[in-house]
Amino acid sequence: MTDTEPIEGDQLPLAGIRVLEVASWVMAPSAGAILAAFGADVIKVEPAGSADPARAATVEVDGHTVEPGFEIANGGKRAITLDLAAAAGQEVLHRLIERADVFLTNIRSDALRRADLEPSILQARYPELIVAHATGYGPTGPDAERPAFDELGYWARGGISHTLAPEGEPPVQLVGAMGDFPSGVAIVAGITTALFRRERDGGGAIIDVSLYGAGLWTNGWELQTTLLGRAPRQAMPREARPNPLYNTYRCADGRWVQFAMFQAGRYWAPLWTALGRPDLIADPRFVDFDAILTHAEAATTLLDTAIGAVALDDLAPRLDAADLPWSPVLSLEEIRSDEQARLNGLIRSKPHRSGIQIDTVAPPFQFRGQPARLAAAPEVGQDRESLLLELGYDWDEIAVLADRGAF
Repeated sequence: MTDTEPIEGDQLPLAGIRVLEVASWVMAPSAGAILAAFGADVIKVEPAGSADPARAATVEVDGHTVEPGFEIANGGKRAITLDLAAAAGQEVLHRLIERADVFLTNIRSDALRRADLEPSILQARYPELIVAHATGYGPTGPDAERPAFDELGYWARGGISHTLAPEGEPPVQLVGAMGDFPSGVAIVAGITTALFRRERDGGGAIIDVSLYGAGLWTNGWELQTTLLGRAPRQAMPREARPNPLYNTYRCADGRWVQFAMFQAGRYWAPLWTALGRPDLIADPRFVDFDAILTHAEAATTLLDTAIGAVALDDLAPRLDAADLPWSPVLSLEEIRSDEQARLNGLIRSKPHRSGIQIDTVAPPFQFRGQPARLAAAPEVGQDRESLLLELGYDWDEIAVLADRGAF
């Protein structure tokens, strides 16, 4: 068996764990998708007469409609619709919770309280339940109920957009749920830690993960310096970067490379040897780390010229032969065909509910020998009858639930 071959669900590490997800968009659902990929039975609840708004963005693939963002954040789940404002919908929800190990939600605290689903209430009623609450800014404080997306809580308030912007330039804009997916991984970490503790000591837990907290953690390297009373570093344009070996350069074919040679004195000689300019190794302007930083502008200009004369495919083997820390700057189109991503199972093929196969991004961690199970995201409410039958309802009772407005 290879690391990318599918295996049976009961062999996966979270087999037997049931997760009830009452959430929309990306942050919390992406956590549910990772749990499902590793064997958990994740049941997604969407509003009756509506749907998760993440379904709205679609593309056409081989004549079939695919919801790309929804697909990555909801693969492998079962789905039901419920009207949680109706008593019958609440009845079904609580039957689902009774059988769940984890209740995962991103509903804001005030709305949870109105529905009697506030985490402390659920934990009191279901002592072994793990409640994972995803929020924008945390469960308490003056902004706890402010609406949030990752552009707001994670990126803007987390300081990342400011940290990345050179002085005098506008804040850098987030694109495409860049904060939701890493925040979802934080939720997975909290849930699995709570499951481990419950297995060892018994008892449920309430897990809080906010976009704001995840953004601060992501920005932690720079933020920590500021917390210690030092002035934060300001991002600089590439022409003014203080270390010329920690910068981006454009190759002759228009493609870019990123250097991360923080120890400029260590890498100066092997870099220029790789570039065919050993004469610059002994240049008195660049004799050591301090000298290189002092003459950073001149060094950057030299590197612009040298790298600008070489195509990436010619440059890459030279840099690798010298064991230099660098990377090509890949476009999303280039990632589609990146052998490194495919061989490591980071991009894999999976079924879509239409019957076609689609490529998808895999979870960011893997078990060697136990590849994650990447399955299709569900249609709205597609598992309603089978789930209700599992909960003990018969067909007449399901008809009554429908008459009472449960879904």
